[in-house]
Amino acid sequence: MSKEKIAIVTGGSRGLGRNTVLSLAARGIDSILTYHSNEAQAGQVAALVAETGRKARALRLDTGDTSAFDAFVNDVRTTLANWGADRFDFLVNNAGTSHHNSIEKTTEAELDALYNVHFKGVFFLTQKLLPLIRDPTTSDR
Repeated sequence: MSKEKIAIVTGGSRGLGRNTVLSLAARGIDSILTYHSNEAQAGQVAALVAETGRKARALRLDTGDTSAFDAFVNDVRTTLANWGADRFDFLVNNAGTSHHNSIEKTTEAELDALYNVHFKGVFFLTQKLLPLIRDPTTSDR
């Protein structure tokens, strides 16, 4: 199996996530990055990574929709296998949403959406990916 380091960066198509993916590539680390709706933008990030000689794969993921996590994990497994790996090394839970309402006017639905992306999604996505995260204290390379 591959000894290359691999990261998963949620929300890796723009902002801090994009910068994280590009910084990881500059350090010799391949990335699986996620995007919510802008596939073209995510593809641009993957292309920039390729220019560094590293690998990147953009996968669609709504981190607020836990029902999508099993399919995402299967896509991660496929990507890892295509790269000659069965595990990855780093998980960067970066995906998020902006909240544009005041505390006084925030609706229950808005708060639920924030909770689903920023807490529930992070928790359950991490839980689903745990079996694929390389344990650096073992010799599972």
